[in-house]
Amino acid sequence: MKKVYLITLLIVSISGLYAQGLQFKITGNYQAMPLKSFIEEVEQKYPVKFFYDEKTIGNILVTAKFKEIPLRECLESILDGKFVNLYVSGDNQFIIYPGIALNSLFLAKDTLKKEVGKKPSTEKISRERLNKLQYQIFNIGTPGTSRSKVATISGFISDFESGGPVAGVNVYIVETQRGASSDKNGFYTLTLPIGNQTINFSSVGMEPTKRIVNLYSSGTLNVEMLTRVNLLGGVDVVGKGRGNVGQIYMGIEKIDIATLKSIPALFGEVDVIKSVLTLPGVQTVGEGTSGFNVRGGKTDQNLILIDQAPIYYPSHFFGNFSAVNSEIIDNAVLYKGSIPIKYGGRISSVLEINTKEGNKDKIEGAGGISPISARFYIDGPISKNLTFLASFRSTYSNWVLNTIKVPDLYKSKVSFYDAQVKMSLFLNENNSLAVNVYSSNDRFQLKSDSIYNYKNAIASLLWKHSFSKRLKAETFFSYSGFSYDISDESNINQAFDLTHSLADIGFKSNFEFSPKDGLKFNFGSDINHYTVNPSERTVGKASNVTPIYTNDERALEFGIYVGSEYSLSNRLKVEGGIRLSGMFAFGDGKRYVYAPGLPYDEDNIIDTIFSGKNSVEATYINPEFRLSANYTINRNSSFKLSYNKTSQYIHMLTNTTAISPTDTWKLSDKYLLPQTGQQISAGYFRNFKGDMIEASVEGFYKKMNNIKEYKAGANLLLNDHIETEILNGLGKSYGAEFSLEKKGGRVYGRIGYTYSRTLIKSITDFEEELINDGEYFPSSYDKPHNLNVLASLKASRRLILSATVNYSTGRPITYPVAQYKLGGQVFLHYSKYNQYRIPDYFRMDFSVTIDGSMKLRKLAHGTFTFSLYNITARKNAYSVYFRSEGTKYEAYKLSIFGTVIPTVTYNFKF
Repeated sequence: MKKVYLITLLIVSISGLYAQGLQFKITGNYQAMPLKSFIEEVEQKYPVKFFYDEKTIGNILVTAKFKEIPLRECLESILDGKFVNLYVSGDNQFIIYPGIALNSLFLAKDTLKKEVGKKPSTEKISRERLNKLQYQIFNIGTPGTSRSKVATISGFISDFESGGPVAGVNVYIVETQRGASSDKNGFYTLTLPIGNQTINFSSVGMEPTKRIVNLYSSGTLNVEMLTRVNLLGGVDVVGKGRGNVGQIYMGIEKIDIATLKSIPALFGEVDVIKSVLTLPGVQTVGEGTSGFNVRGGKTDQNLILIDQAPIYYPSHFFGNFSAVNSEIIDNAVLYKGSIPIKYGGRISSVLEINTKEGNKDKIEGAGGISPISARFYIDGPISKNLTFLASFRSTYSNWVLNTIKVPDLYKSKVSFYDAQVKMSLFLNENNSLAVNVYSSNDRFQLKSDSIYNYKNAIASLLWKHSFSKRLKAETFFSYSGFSYDISDESNINQAFDLTHSLADIGFKSNFEFSPKDGLKFNFGSDINHYTVNPSERTVGKASNVTPIYTNDERALEFGIYVGSEYSLSNRLKVEGGIRLSGMFAFGDGKRYVYAPGLPYDEDNIIDTIFSGKNSVEATYINPEFRLSANYTINRNSSFKLSYNKTSQYIHMLTNTTAISPTDTWKLSDKYLLPQTGQQISAGYFRNFKGDMIEASVEGFYKKMNNIKEYKAGANLLLNDHIETEILNGLGKSYGAEFSLEKKGGRVYGRIGYTYSRTLIKSITDFEEELINDGEYFPSSYDKPHNLNVLASLKASRRLILSATVNYSTGRPITYPVAQYKLGGQVFLHYSKYNQYRIPDYFRMDFSVTIDGSMKLRKLAHGTFTFSLYNITARKNAYSVYFRSEGTKYEAYKLSIFGTVIPTVTYNFKF
């Protein structure tokens, strides 16, 4: 019978492929008439012919009343809800058949173009219609035109609701194990054998879908995907490609912003940067601190990008709030192992944060109110091709400080705000522009009369251009600025203003060329011009404080790169590239000369050389290499390897273990050498139960050269010969990361455990400058054991329960091990550097999220989140310090949050 159907369909398609239906109209009242009898009656009255299998229609009865209704509409209503389909040819022939609908197999040429030959339309179809597209067949290309046995399908994948691109979608053919991923623009390309194919589309946070295609020659297939209704809270951190198995890169974590909202958070606000700390291989030195350490790297070795522009201080409110409103983030990806060849400038990781483009169809927005902060954003269309996004956050936290009965906090003030505006212009299907402007300001005054103020300013312009389906380009212009000032005008005789600033102007052009399926090239270049004011102290006319002025440092950093990704077979994929990076460090007008054979020390300065400000003082060029490989063992498991060599030419000078807004940035020069890093890693990845459970284990070894360590009592502020306080160090880090994640269903869970060590030793030719006699010692952020557990339960349609558990080894510290008297005074003798540890860290959090209403039609949808931070009220030690009491020294623990912190947050969306 299948052969009869096939022959009949072929004859019909040749005789009348482009017909749209008949105009024969039916009138009659039918009660439980068998469909076969109805067909026979119609064939007797009208010049029509039906083709069907009696078994297919045997149980279908016609109960309807028709009055001048076209025959085609009558049949469609009769067959609605039945597992059969109808095809109408141009020669008055009707085919009724079971299974998948074949309508689109015989689409007219112009109709075919409308279906698959354009970018996603803003005209909305119903969700039901969108789901039915999975069971239709799409003709791609023109029969008989391809001279090859393969053809290329390409197109754009967009979000059904917003129309925006969906990046990182896995496009996969199960039978042949061929696959690809969509890029940031939602564009994908895939070369397949000629013939019938079923293409699967899946992505984190999106409902999976598929398209059945009959491939004749190369053509276009655009796909819309539905946002998955997240039943559970928690951080959904997965990789691109076929879960954590199919992607070629390793050590890449994609953070699903949509699932962050129910995670217990300090002060009730979701924080994308804090969520990074739940990932294996990522740590922080303690609560209430900014920055994070990735696989043994320092905090300044992480490149944090907001719409491709770097941000130099990524936090507010003493490190407790992220610098960017998480509501406006479209996606965030952390590269901690395989860093793409297009990124450079840091040796540990890249955190890429991309904000939304703005809804193309309607105005929408969201916000939230917590006890100490409020946030709001709105986005939507300005015109057909222009969208906007605007965000604002601020705090009103001073009332909290006034309720704390601590004398040192009386009259203290803390405030911050950040604002962001983004405009996206879609010129045509090959060109788009995005302009982004960000500004933030933090101001605080604690105990003393000094006022601390620091600012971030970012502006970026992104132009995306498609030369063809095979060649695309992205061009970026960016400005990033950071500055702080510390002022005290309470005493006119001691008034001062201490400042530091950094300005980074960047340009980058990246090209992506895909000559064929399984082969992709990336190449391009970037350049950054830095201007750094180390620090200056200005004073008022009546002040007795000595002013200090410094010259700006300037440098030009550049990078040229080329890389490729190639599928050697259906199982083995490799990616590699080379990047040539370097820096020209310009003179600041003077340079000190030190006595040969002696340490760099202020007492050993023998001369000062003055030079023009445009002269090149030092030149550095470093080749960087990237290599990744993925061997797919089977559908559910793979083995990966990667190697990275990276360079860094800008450094943060700090004598604390965490980022502080009063830290200063320093460019490499004649004395401060660039940092370099090399990392090799390997991992095994395994998925279970249809990719619902993902498991992985990764091991890594990292070596770092010229990392910055400091001499005892180093003076880093207002020092125009800073090289006398800094030592170059050698570091190594190694460890293993274990991850187990369960997705889907009513329960979400993730367990991440990391064992790692980070050791450092000082490098110098002078014995008196060595730390720990030149032996390796634990870094200040070396915490061997780190465990993070996330769990969430969808208790009902309106109730989500979430909990987190965090445990880590205490960080290293230097303790006094003995005391002695000299001249009647008591002195302490300390151990070797970082030979002891503060107590281990443990914290458990819990939250309840309640949806205000499940109604679809209302002005705004709101949720309440009740969270308990540190529910065990554990007094985790941030540091241990010693204080003399007479002839005795007592040890004290300093805890940042030593009690339960309850928070209620109201979030809304419209």
